[in-house]
Amino acid sequence: MIKKVLLLGLVVQVPISLPACELPRGEVLTIGCSYNCDFFYRARLILNAWSLGYSTEIIDLSTHSPEVALAKTDAVLLPGGADINPDLYSVPALKTYIENNRSLVKFTEEGKQRDGFEYELVKQYSSNENYKELPMLGICRGLQMMSVAKGIPLYLDLETEVGISNRMHRFDKIERTPASLMSKIYSEDIKGYKIHHQGIRVAYFEQNQTQYPTVKLTAFSHDNKIAEAIEYTDRPALGVQYHPERSFSGASTPIFKWFLTKACEYKNSRKEKI
Repeated sequence: MIKKVLLLGLVVQVPISLPACELPRGEVLTIGCSYNCDFFYRARLILNAWSLGYSTEIIDLSTHSPEVALAKTDAVLLPGGADINPDLYSVPALKTYIENNRSLVKFTEEGKQRDGFEYELVKQYSSNENYKELPMLGICRGLQMMSVAKGIPLYLDLETEVGISNRMHRFDKIERTPASLMSKIYSEDIKGYKIHHQGIRVAYFEQNQTQYPTVKLTAFSHDNKIAEAIEYTDRPALGVQYHPERSFSGASTPIFKWFLTKACEYKNSRKEKI
């Protein structure tokens, strides 16, 4: 009964101005999660798919190699979770600092399980032209992995390095930049639910932006100190630092509808090429 009540609370409809995509009768969207998608992810995916007229199958990609995983799915979701090992983003300019401050990182077994697979998954996704139309959505850790896989480092701890209290179970105002995917998905700024103590190292990205021609940071909070969205400009790939699956519908429904619509378009385009 509790889950039924939660599901009803999650299904509030918020229209977005994106072109519709029709899925042929009997077709099912395969949504691949790079790690376990919990009840909230599944509820948001299933209910928003239902509102668009889609059926979905949600699968665990981590039991496959990155190559097989990408080929099996119509859309990739990188869920939130454990800290990423800083060895994956220890760029030369920060190597000494990171080595001296590893105690700021929360090392876990989950992180060990996910790091290698998700890093290779995103690297192959972003470099293989076969997947240039495959949608990807990163959430919290997922945004961070999309950053790390492009060579952009993270803050080890926001409170220590930026002077902003770690965003644990808080709602922050998310401010979008103009002419971005975020500003197309959302018609206005939103409040996003936050559970994180790390984030994209914004100052480093801004100082070295020419090294990342296919990456944009397109939403911020706290006077542009915390990056709230990352976009790959050559793919339908978006990462957000907040948790839309646990946010109010105004922050949740538009982004999941975008993700599922893109999955529908990708599935249809694949069928046309066969």
